Amino acid sequence: MANHYCMFKGKLKFGVPYLEGYNGNPHYAIVVEAPDGSEFVVLANVKSDSSMPGAGAAGYHVLYQWTADLQLPITADLAALAPGLHQNGFPRLDYVRDAGLVDFPNMRPIALDTETEHNDINALVDDMLNLDRTATPIDYVYHGSSGDDDRKGWPPRTDVMVYGFGFLFEPQHNGLHETHMNQGNPVVHTPGVKDHSRENGTQQDGAVIVEIDGRFQALLIAFQTQRIPTDDRGYPVADAHPILG
Repeated sequence: MANHYCMFKGKLKFGVPYLEGYNGNPHYAIVVEAPDGSEFVVLANVKSDSSMPGAGAAGYHVLYQWTADLQLPITADLAALAPGLHQNGFPRLDYVRDAGLVDFPNMRPIALDTETEHNDINALVDDMLNLDRTATPIDYVYHGSSGDDDRKGWPPRTDVMVYGFGFLFEPQHNGLHETHMNQGNPVVHTPGVKDHSRENGTQQDGAVIVEIDGRFQALLIAFQTQRIPTDDRGYPVADAHPILG
């Protein structure tokens, strides 16, 4: 199975916020049920970070847009799809080219942590998923690039359908990452800073969309290091600028 852009549709089992004291990547793990009853995880960036390898001195500054009432034609297409993994025949997302999807100037930054402040969007994702933090916590092992981390999750209060857009874990194919904008990455020659330009492309942006009682919400994530507009390969054009300014 080639690892190309895909979408997974599944009923939410529980959400795992990235809490203070956790190790590994600052991802919110959204655990959904696959058609065969197994678990499938959709990851979402919920925190800016200056400690991740390849971030450089400036760190990874996460930007986000939460659309509380997504009213685009793609919602009808998504609702019509069967649960499970879709590698074709689903609405592909493009932050730059899809009219009405992203309002770049109004994307909100997540500030880096300081000695006295810890900043994230856990609460926002909790609300999107209608998570019940009063329920008994669910033990969850997060499998990250830096090792395993014991975390806690909570179930939703009601039925939640999750639509995750991104790229499959390799080699397990039991989850999605890169659920963020996947274009506009400049070519980098600075030592110690990871070059993400090979990830560029069009019609392959990630997202987390949820449906509750027929109402759709969307979490759209990008990085301040990315540039817009982009060319037909997803690379920044000559006069491209950072998303915020």
